[in-house]
Amino acid sequence: MIYWCDKCKEPVFDKKSHELSCSGRLKKLSEGSICNPVFLQERKLLSKIVGRDLTDKQIWYFGSSRYLFDGEVQRISYVEWYKNNEHLKYAEELRNDIEVERDYSAYMGVVKANEAYIKGLVFEAEKYVLDTYTEFSTGKYEDNKYIPTVSFSGGKDSTVVSRIVRDALQDNTVIHFFGDTTLEFRETYEYVTQKFKQENRMVPMIPSETENDFFKLAKVFGPPSQHERWCCTIFKTSNLNKELENLPGNSLSFLGIRHSESLARKGYERTQEHSKISSQINAMPIIEWTDYDVWLYILYKNLIINDCYQYGYKRVGCWCCPNNSDWSMMLTEIYYPDDMQKWKEMVYAFAIKTGKTDPDDYYKEGRWKTRRGASGLKVKNVTIMDTACNLSDTARNIIIDKKLNIDVLELLKPFGDLKIVEKKDATYIQVYDNDKTGEYRKCFELIITYGTNVIKVLPEERIDVTNLVNRIKCQMRKYQFCIRCSACDSVCPHGAIDTIHGKYKIDEAKCQHCKKCIAKFYNGCIICDKVAGKKES
Repeated sequence: MIYWCDKCKEPVFDKKSHELSCSGRLKKLSEGSICNPVFLQERKLLSKIVGRDLTDKQIWYFGSSRYLFDGEVQRISYVEWYKNNEHLKYAEELRNDIEVERDYSAYMGVVKANEAYIKGLVFEAEKYVLDTYTEFSTGKYEDNKYIPTVSFSGGKDSTVVSRIVRDALQDNTVIHFFGDTTLEFRETYEYVTQKFKQENRMVPMIPSETENDFFKLAKVFGPPSQHERWCCTIFKTSNLNKELENLPGNSLSFLGIRHSESLARKGYERTQEHSKISSQINAMPIIEWTDYDVWLYILYKNLIINDCYQYGYKRVGCWCCPNNSDWSMMLTEIYYPDDMQKWKEMVYAFAIKTGKTDPDDYYKEGRWKTRRGASGLKVKNVTIMDTACNLSDTARNIIIDKKLNIDVLELLKPFGDLKIVEKKDATYIQVYDNDKTGEYRKCFELIITYGTNVIKVLPEERIDVTNLVNRIKCQMRKYQFCIRCSACDSVCPHGAIDTIHGKYKIDEAKCQHCKKCIAKFYNGCIICDKVAGKKES
């Protein structure tokens, strides 16, 4: 809830605490949770949209094109202005006259009006950080050697969490991991490597980088959409996982995730002991904070932020993310015309390839953001045949297209310990693992002749044959279609899979045979998931 105090002449976020220190009358402005400062550079753009000078006004953004200025909440509609390319008339002028406000004194009235409120939030968040660190560094967790780290994106939320964690632990040497997707705004790189570093010289900032080329992969998978977000798995999760593996202990990772960011995150627990990575515990100090809480803290602590927020971006991530709003797309067309031209050409080419009658509409109306399935991609036949085998009543022949070689053994390791016997006629592989009763015993046997395309599967009597065959097919799809995109690297909770050093490798010392990697993706492989043609649109 957001109020307006007629005495302070500022937005107020907590009625009770404010009334204890101020006799002003409060008027309700909004039931929402968004109240962001609008900086000078964004005010220049708003002035162009409304056709009058707003640069000298103090303006707060309330969400959904609503702005608070002159004591009233007013709507500034921009969509038609954007669709008619009016923004391009002023793009060069705005690019050539960028002004970044570092002096927050004009906004400090809101801090004073909400001082008791923000102090309460900070106390609780810092206490959570300290209590969580104490819990996972003592008692039953003491031997696990949990090391506090911050997952840092260069956005406002991770910037806030960084400060909260370091203040709570009284330690400016907490390791920060920067997940570089290769699609960050140039201001994000500048912020992470220069501005944040200059203000926090003792903070170790470790980038997690990828060798994958986004635009090349986009030709394989198609442009990412809200339903086909293959990019997050490949460009964020897998690389960060690799960096976490290099820690001398486990990671107590503090994240800037908040419930109010999306419906998907509303169900997140504040502390996650079971994350995608077995050696990682996720902790989220500001999970219940609103947008106005985050901005109030930034002003309260006088934090340097990513310049993109000064331009008017409400969230800072990948510049071509399908979750970006029309407002963000408009800003990117203004400030990053070369990047947007490259992206536009790729989306147009995809639209033409998919037979869209109006590629301009497909791009401009953002229809690529909601695309589904393999339409327009080179659809692959991912079907793998299996037939009865005469070696036993339950034995099956699995027949693939690619000739088998010794590399296939890597894809069999998740099933259990491999006891391999090489004979003149074939390679015999007995697979041992703990069964449902916990007993360690043989589960099945495979017979492979390198140079052929048939795998003979001989299950033990207690084994579900259909389930086993389907799982082996999942692994064989990886064997046939792997382009070493690194998606599988992010799936293993134990960090056993490595595809970024030339081959698909599984570290037997790390693999726990949990089998989570086998069918994580539809058909077993992210390539087959995206190009199998199962959900044409």
